[in-house]
Amino acid sequence: MIISVISFIALFYFSYRFKIKPFLTLLIASFLFGIFLKIDILETLYLISKGFYSIVLIIGPIIIIGTVLGKFLNETGTSKKMVNTFISYFGIDNIPLSLNLIGLIISIPVFCDAAFILMSSIVKDLSKITKKNIILLSVCLATGLYSAHVFIPPTPGPIAASAIINADIGLLFLIGIVVGIIVSISGYVWMKFLFKKEFKINPGEIKSHDFTSDRSIVSFLPVIVPILLISTSTIIKYPKLDINKLPFLKIFEIIGKPEIALLIGFIMTLIFLKKDEIQSTPQWIIKSLKNSFGILLITGAGGALGYIIRESGIIDNLNLNIATGLASIFSVFILATIIKTIQGSSTVAIVTTCAITAPILQSIGMTSELEKVILIISIGSGAMTISHVNDSYFWVVTKYSNIEMNDVLKYFSSATLIQGLTGLVLSIFIFIFLN
Repeated sequence: MIISVISFIALFYFSYRFKIKPFLTLLIASFLFGIFLKIDILETLYLISKGFYSIVLIIGPIIIIGTVLGKFLNETGTSKKMVNTFISYFGIDNIPLSLNLIGLIISIPVFCDAAFILMSSIVKDLSKITKKNIILLSVCLATGLYSAHVFIPPTPGPIAASAIINADIGLLFLIGIVVGIIVSISGYVWMKFLFKKEFKINPGEIKSHDFTSDRSIVSFLPVIVPILLISTSTIIKYPKLDINKLPFLKIFEIIGKPEIALLIGFIMTLIFLKKDEIQSTPQWIIKSLKNSFGILLITGAGGALGYIIRESGIIDNLNLNIATGLASIFSVFILATIIKTIQGSSTVAIVTTCAITAPILQSIGMTSELEKVILIISIGSGAMTISHVNDSYFWVVTKYSNIEMNDVLKYFSSATLIQGLTGLVLSIFIFIFLN
């Protein structure tokens, strides 16, 4: 068992050191676990394939549709309209807050790395117009994107977590949005604290026409409608409300499924298509499928690792089940933080921690739907603590903002620490007062 754990940690380290793809790291870890823990080779391969297939079957459609939705939002210019709409309503002097919140919204259907790349040109333009330090604007956006990435389905980490732990996706979506908003704003508040006087923007120096001319509430529909459908589907299933028996609400059980709701959101993006863009849509879909393929590999490999860990019995030997209640929430946070720190990927940290936690839910007394969601929120909080040099997202923020690495460590990495601790506090709060 000790050899297995040491090998597991070493594997994550070398995967970072030699730039091994995360999904390969997880698959190798799955196979080595099986070998070291004396599971028959053929049985190991069977469990790996079964775990991979089971997860991909559940979350594959959601990830694919979400990726396509995100691509169309960007290519049709809908994302930029969202930014301008936020700025026009929140005010030019609240541009950092607008970027933070729009980041949270856009990252719901889009992987945060890709979303930041898509939004980076807008941030640079805003920096020139407002004469504001690009570090301030970039980190406000990056922290918003990061919050949705670890808390809100259909981003891969939370989706995989719900599948591995067998938690209600709708409930995770609902609570994840609330937690995501608070954690996102905590990143904004931290930047406001660090920059202090420099944070203020003088509206008199900026032409408001640059933003108000392109505002559109309708541009939010492809994201807002799926959120409302999924939330409604979750609420009507809540037993104490006793409203799920009403016939006309039955339709929400169907259209409120994440994959259906996102498909409806995707269809709504088509209203923003221009005639000269129609011929390009097949290329957008092909690129989206390529992007989603890599994400599916990571989450599928995480499912494979989960099956091996459950079958091996290693969890019983580690005595992790002695931590119950609040102790278990804190324990999974620490575990996710350690895995995140070693290998850099938040998605891998979430998937791995969930795979380790899933077999002991009964023994730690976290079996209700709300308790499972609380664990996932705590795991997501650990998985964003701290983004530093071994995280691909760290380098996306650095390179696409043209910021020095030391500045990114000072501002962005410290912000992710604050965000992770905020998420942990919120998960503890929910457990104490709502469970």
